[in-house]
Amino acid sequence: MFKGIPADTPELRREAYELRYQVYCVEHNFLECADNPGGLERDNYDDHSVQAVLLHRGSNRTVGTIRLVLHRPGAMTGSLPFHDVCSHPRLRDPDFLPLETTAELSRFAISKAFRRRQDDECYGRAYEPEELVGDPRRVIPHLTLGLMTVALQMGSLHGIDHVCAIMEPALLRLLARFGLHFELIGPPVRYHGWRQPCFANVETLINGVELERPDIWEVITDCGRFWKPTRSHVSAVGYETV
Repeated sequence: MFKGIPADTPELRREAYELRYQVYCVEHNFLECADNPGGLERDNYDDHSVQAVLLHRGSNRTVGTIRLVLHRPGAMTGSLPFHDVCSHPRLRDPDFLPLETTAELSRFAISKAFRRRQDDECYGRAYEPEELVGDPRRVIPHLTLGLMTVALQMGSLHGIDHVCAIMEPALLRLLARFGLHFELIGPPVRYHGWRQPCFANVETLINGVELERPDIWEVITDCGRFWKPTRSHVSAVGYETV
């Protein structure tokens, strides 16, 4: 039902910024509309980030977006939003989340059109298959999985071995239902509401999914096509998701 692709054109990046504005500024008031003119939500981290969008195949509409913030070229210290919020002592160890091979999952946003159920909140819940029949609004957990899939595949293209994030607990719980387990680092922090700093080794993350949820592993790796011991096999054309 959906196709994840890198937002590697000005038009696709604009669609990502528009959706971010709608979700973060208008719907949830996490960010100020006045600070984001033109209906586009952007910040300084976008200059060293890669974006992705999730398209609904039936309408070709952008229904989700996520970005991967990369280490700022030339910076000798941590240059991710994560480093501005999390001050855990482990971050002083250069071998923990190495700068050049660590990226941050950020600006996770899903269109309001796919969040109409009261109990779906921002990310939805992991419905049983029979609950999804005949109700397209409840595909939202698959949207969440699709965005994580495209982000991980995009990270593989950029040599990323570790990912970190400042996640809502609800999203962490949903991802855990899919077998995607992130390690917590430190206590929750105030960052647009309560958020939990977390991280994962990408290989450990994907291998854990294969053991716990082989059905999910088949989706996020395209039955292993996008996942091997080395990263060079990953296609740069686009990413098939759910």
